[in-house]
Amino acid sequence: PTSLDDLSSILALYRPGPLDAGLIPQFIKRKHGVEPIEYEFPELEPILRETYGILVYQEQIMRVARELAGYSLGQADILRRAMGKK
Repeated sequence: PTSLDDLSSILALYRPGPLDAGLIPQFIKRKHGVEPIEYEFPELEPILRETYGILVYQEQIMRVARELAGYSLGQADILRRAMGKK
C-alpha cells in the first residue's frame, strides 16, 4: 500500500467473501495498472474510483443503490444488511 486509503481498502477486503472472490489480487493489479479499471456505468466512477473500481465498503454499496437504483437511504441500508447476511 502507498496510502492510508489503500491500507484501509486491503483490510476491508480481507474477509471471507472478498477473499473467496479473489478481490485482493484484482485490487493490486488495478492499482499497479496491470489490469484496466472499467466501470459498467459512468455513474460508478465517482463512487468506486478510490478503490480502483471494486466495491470494498458497505457505504459504497449503499451509494450505488441510491444513485443507480433510486433507493432511499433506508432502502439502501436494508439492502446492505441483506447482503451481509447472505
